Formats: sequence, C-alpha cells, structure tokens
Amino acid sequence: MSVPPVYRRWVTCPEPRPQASLRLFCFHFAGGDASIYRLWTTQLPATIEVCPIELPGRATRRAEPPITDFPTLIETLARRVLPFLKERPFAFFGHSFGGVIAFELTRTLRRMGAPMPVRLFLSACPALHLRPRAAPPISHLPDTEFLEQIALRFGTPREVLTSEDVRETVLPALRADLFLAESYRYVPEPPLDVPLSSFGATEDATVRPQEVHEWGEQTTADFRPRMFPGNHFYLTAERPRLYRALLEDLQFP
Repeated sequence: MSVPPVYRRWVTCPEPRPQASLRLFCFHFAGGDASIYRLWTTQLPATIEVCPIELPGRATRRAEPPITDFPTLIETLARRVLPFLKERPFAFFGHSFGGVIAFELTRTLRRMGAPMPVRLFLSACPALHLRPRAAPPISHLPDTEFLEQIALRFGTPREVLTSEDVRETVLPALRADLFLAESYRYVPEPPLDVPLSSFGATEDATVRPQEVHEWGEQTTADFRPRMFPGNHFYLTAERPRLYRALLEDLQFP
C-alpha cells in the first residue's frame, strides 16, 4: 500500500506482514511511545500485523510539537489511520490514556462512516461514562512535584522517574499527554456496535474493577472483561497471558 510518508510517521509497522489477515493498531499510554509494543510485532502470530501508533513529540517524532488539544488529536489521527483501514479487518488496543484515544477514535470513525474495528481492546482505562475524575490536575506542576504525583498515582518506580534520561526524553511528552488527558471531556453517544474487551489489573489503584466491567455499557455487541495480576503497568509481566486473551477474543488460534 502506498501512502504519504507523513502517514507512516503516525502508523508504524516494524514487522510488515502483507499476508496477515488482521491489523492490530496499538495506542501507547501517556508519556509512552510506539516502542512499548515492539515485542508484540514479532511475538504475536503471523496472521496479525501489529501497527503501533506514534504520536508527535516523542521517540522518532521528538522534534515535532506534541498535540495538546484532544479534538485536534482525534481528528488528525482519524485522517492519518484511514488509509490503513481499508485493506483488511483491524482491531484497536489502547492502554491507559491510549484506551481513551482508541475509544474516541472509534466513535469518530463511526461518525465519518468509515470502517470499524472488529474488536476494541481497552486496557487499564476506566469506563469513561462513570467519571469526570475527581483527581486534581498535575500537568502544570514543577518537574519534581509532577513526577512525584505520577509515581503516587500510577505506581511508576521513583528511581525510573528521577533518572536523567527520563527527564530529558520522556518528561516533555508525559507532561503534554497529561495536559491532553486532563482536558478531555466525555460526551454521551449511543453505544458502539463493536465487540469490546476491557482489561484491568488487580493492584491498579487508578482503575477499580467496577470501572473495568462498566465498559459493557458502551457496546451493543459482545463484551468481555478480564482482570490480570499486577498494577497499572501490568503489560510487561503479564504479556503471555495478555497475548492469549487477545487471541481468544479475536478468535485467532
């Protein structure tokens, strides 16, 4: 498929699989980048082509200014992914704030009359219709206080957050993404006619089990909630179990 290079800055494909029967688009958490799904590209079956999304302001797009307005982000992202949605079936997987992006992108595609995912996977992401969240904003805080709040809320080890590498490479994107997340407002719409899987972690203090199960209100199709061991960032330690859940819900062998 021939698409302009600017589109491939958004939709990465580290392991192209032209014969794959499904594309899995993966959306990173706040402050993350496409590399968090690097192992997925080779460890999932050859029938799945993994396409991590890379937002501006990080990793390979570090020189680009991050987008800090949520509607602008979703509208731009919809235009960038659309050429990749027409060749074969696809699914969305979003972790934490990446889940918010995946969910709102799906609703935007519906309004556009565009192809829809065969399944929507939302991981460590609370059912958005249950909130606005009461947690005060933190994106404006000085670096030290900001990183301390990140550690408290998400369980990220403090030694990781205080490293010089994090301050130089991750902090700007993390702050921009938190500003984006804090400005997001849920607007009610009819439920999606898209199968939905909601994943949570037993020790995640930021997403309660009820908020995992309540995602069922957002679909008229099949709904499968699951809880995994671990905290908000259970993705790494529970990767094999997560792969099995993905394949089961996608009905892949």
